[in-house]
Amino acid sequence: MIKTVVGSYPVVTREPKHLWEKILDILGLYDRYKYAIERAVKDQLRAGIDIVSDGQVRGDMVEIFVNGLYGFQGKRVVGKIEFLEPITLKDIKFVRRILSKYPGDKGVKGIITGPCTIAASVKVEDYYSDNRDETLIYDLANALKREAESIQDYVSMIQIDEPILSTGLYDLDTARRAIKRICENIKVPVVLHVCGDVTEISQELNTFNVDILDHEFASNRKNLDILEGISKRVGFGCINTRVKWVESVEDVKDLLHEALEILRNNPLFSDVKGKEDLLERLERYMVVDPDCGMRPLPVDVAYKKLKVMVKASEEFERELRERV
Repeated sequence: MIKTVVGSYPVVTREPKHLWEKILDILGLYDRYKYAIERAVKDQLRAGIDIVSDGQVRGDMVEIFVNGLYGFQGKRVVGKIEFLEPITLKDIKFVRRILSKYPGDKGVKGIITGPCTIAASVKVEDYYSDNRDETLIYDLANALKREAESIQDYVSMIQIDEPILSTGLYDLDTARRAIKRICENIKVPVVLHVCGDVTEISQELNTFNVDILDHEFASNRKNLDILEGISKRVGFGCINTRVKWVESVEDVKDLLHEALEILRNNPLFSDVKGKEDLLERLERYMVVDPDCGMRPLPVDVAYKKLKVMVKASEEFERELRERV
């Protein structure tokens, strides 16, 4: 099974050390976040992650995008939202340069904060009526579509983060149309990440124009119930990112086994015949990742959690080959 991350990683910046770095700092050209990106990527690689992120180190999930779109002043909406230039492409290219120095076929995940989540997180002062104005959401979607198009040739998949959808604060039909706009003409798989309890909205999420639905299962065990009826690939959050202790390999394997027993009742698995068919189906339909972003965690805890996740998923697959 592919092992990836949801996005953010603890931010570890570095002050200028070498003479040329200090000169760049004096000139206002030293980028403290490049070290944070490199640390995030190298930690993910050392842990065994297959599709890495840039760590989303330049701000929270909303700041990164509102700072790069026209119509915002900070988190205040002051005019029509429009795309100016690629926001995450420079960092994605930097990640690819890091990956080029390592053996193996590793990929990069492009990450975009969704239009409803951005709309819910800003103060509307001009041009739009309020945070739920459909025109605001669709203008955000149009701008984010341009962002997705700008990065798709450099990533293995694109994830759209819409945690707000599990709260019931936004109309799912509006959200579905907005996500559809972003996904049109995108050539790589698209992931929709919705954390929280999604049991009440899972049927609606199945109708979204995305390839993978990514949810929390370690910290929201109720979500396991949706596996029986999910009709898309599953991003299976199996590491609890809300706690600072590191779970055991056995705990993660137990969660994966519990998920498998439910998936066996899913129509996508109903015609499975034999061990190899089951393993192939799991590899096709399940992607393993943490529940959510890891930015709030201490960096050593985040790294250890990723290592546990990778080891547990590998042992789970190996034991399945031996026992099934």
